[in-house]
Amino acid sequence: MRIALLAAFILAACQPASEEVAAAPTAEDLGQDDPNAPMEPAPDPTPVTFEPLSKTAEAFTGAISLTAQPRPGPNATPAMKLSSATGLVYETSLLPGGAEQASAIDWQAIFGAEVVSAANPPPGAPSIDFHVVQRETVPTGAPNGGFCGKDSTFGIAMASGLNGAAGPMMSIAAFKGDVWPPKDETALCGTFNYAPPG
Repeated sequence: MRIALLAAFILAACQPASEEVAAAPTAEDLGQDDPNAPMEPAPDPTPVTFEPLSKTAEAFTGAISLTAQPRPGPNATPAMKLSSATGLVYETSLLPGGAEQASAIDWQAIFGAEVVSAANPPPGAPSIDFHVVQRETVPTGAPNGGFCGKDSTFGIAMASGLNGAAGPMMSIAAFKGDVWPPKDETALCGTFNYAPPG
């Protein structure tokens, strides 16, 4: 009996110490929404209207209205709806850093101004936000069939804080394709200029 107990003691002493069990990762550790995170207040649903400045904007869209959409969750990116006088509707979500990712795109050539594509532009500097189109509605008979004609519009780059010949302006560059960033500027469908309200 003593030999059996001694053998059991030696076996136990030679076994590696059991590892402590790590705590399970939380939802926040995994980059998911904390179920108890407070929701942000709903954005102001009042549309903001921009009048066309360029001939392409006048022909394709006429005036456009931008409306902030409620976020589906506390960590969701901002969403927007663009509606045009010609009946086009684009429901989009912001792609943070999207303009900065597109290193093959010459934003200055597209928008004709010094624009900042970095995530945190200096206050008052012309800047770009990139929005991925989640849903595009093009009514029958819409001029050109939408921003990208027969192709689906993948995304919209919006440059704000620009100064044109007629004064302050906001400019939209529409892109086709199925991936961002694009390989080159052949994904560009067109540029459309608008006057901000006021």
